[in-house]
Amino acid sequence: MQASQVARHPQKQKIEIPIIGGPFDRLTAVLEEFEPGEQGFIIHPEQCGVSPRTVSHVVEREVEVIVPARLHLAVLDMNRFSIERVGGGGIGLGIGVYMRARVRSTKEPEIVVNGERPLIALHFARVFKEILQYPGGLVIELDDHKRRHVGLGSSSGTMCAACIGINEVLGRPFNNRELRRITGYNACEESPSGNGYIIRTFETGIGSMVGINGGLVVGSDDAELIYRAPLEDTKVIILIPDVPSLEDEYTGKDTAADAEVGLLLRRARCLDARMGNPKAHMILLDLLPAIIKGNLEAIGEALLDISFTGSKRAECEQHGLCGAPIFNYIGLFREMGAEAAGMSSVGPTVFALTRKPLVYNRILKYLHDQGFPSSRIIETEVDNTGARIIENSEERNYLDEGWLQG
Repeated sequence: MQASQVARHPQKQKIEIPIIGGPFDRLTAVLEEFEPGEQGFIIHPEQCGVSPRTVSHVVEREVEVIVPARLHLAVLDMNRFSIERVGGGGIGLGIGVYMRARVRSTKEPEIVVNGERPLIALHFARVFKEILQYPGGLVIELDDHKRRHVGLGSSSGTMCAACIGINEVLGRPFNNRELRRITGYNACEESPSGNGYIIRTFETGIGSMVGINGGLVVGSDDAELIYRAPLEDTKVIILIPDVPSLEDEYTGKDTAADAEVGLLLRRARCLDARMGNPKAHMILLDLLPAIIKGNLEAIGEALLDISFTGSKRAECEQHGLCGAPIFNYIGLFREMGAEAAGMSSVGPTVFALTRKPLVYNRILKYLHDQGFPSSRIIETEVDNTGARIIENSEERNYLDEGWLQG
């Protein structure tokens, strides 16, 4: 699809959502539709703590980028992000489910986007051309993992894949820390009205941290990556359950998008305002030491406690009966021996982590015996590599660049 072929619509909508955080926090968030790359909606490097730079020469290159999907295990504090600000922190895990982007730089100045999520690709192509004053063009083709609004980060992974590809063909002007800030502060989503516009998203930066670096990551406020560690030899079982909150989530029908926004801005923020201190205690004194030691069982114990605390509790509760369907799966996986289990993002995807082959096979057998279709079960493992960039049949990644400062 040529950039010039994207439909123009005379009237843009504004979505007003009343939000509640702390006891005296009552205001309205406004999600405003805009065209991909529209002036006034581009966040420049200096606005997000990155020094400005330019790419003035065009070198024709082509790369393929493969980015792991993420499980978003928890947000630290939903009161610390907004549509204008990346923040809130969180815990994320890379898994062997992938988004792909093929990006080519051209001497002709046009932008051409093909494949899936074309509005997202077009937006970031225009963002990079603007902030780098890049005179050439870009050809981008995206392929996401086809599971949208179920908690597997299709939007954040697609953004990450596109941005890494553009960054690579332009000579890697941004290191990994800078790149995740550019991505996070310009994050977008297709408007739920389906009219060819996009809207800003509520962004923690965890998707980019996982997509670029892989492994298990802990991010803090303002999209800063605090700690990253591999989880070696760890299998992952993912189930997309049939819950009342979604009609047909697996096929890509965006049935959960509106519910997500309301959840993030109301009950979840309120619970994080009340439970921020105990959650911080769990993460600092329980989760981080377990990650450093590579103790999957201790990681699982901390994640279980977090599942009943603050915004993660609210995320689980949106799926019916005060969260009973989700908590039932989490408890079931743990009873069958999984070292860790939980729900990803706002769900309904639930997961089990294990290093024990017997447990892995036991859970899979149970799910198949219960009649879950194979399309809702994913058998994979933790991805500890992060983004792979393939150019001229050679592969590279960001692991040797360092996850802290890039």
